[in-house]
Amino acid sequence: MNLELFLVSLALTVGTVGAASLYLRGITRRVLVARCGTDIGAEFWLRSADVLALAGSLTLVLAFGGVLPGADWVQQLRLVLGLALTGVFVTVVLVASSVWRSLPAGGTAAAGSASEAA
Repeated sequence: MNLELFLVSLALTVGTVGAASLYLRGITRRVLVARCGTDIGAEFWLRSADVLALAGSLTLVLAFGGVLPGADWVQQLRLVLGLALTGVFVTVVLVASSVWRSLPAGGTAAAGSASEAA
């Protein structure tokens, strides 16, 4: 893999994860403040999720994103985007399942009242 393609792959990964994190940040903060009771606790979990998504995606790209020299850029970028989105997906699943498990039985009513309070 050439250096340019490697750097573009890393930038694409960071950009993809950053965009997903920004998209989810507002609603995730509100849910976490409702669950944690404090903004400090919510900020910790938000930053942890950001690091998990970024580290997981970069690890996938570094481990599985290499191609043979002379490979097509489009194929490489498609592979990198898929790996980065897989890292984001796994992180969202982990965070969402953790929040889901912390809800009391009949959690939809509790979640609804938390969103009305926000």
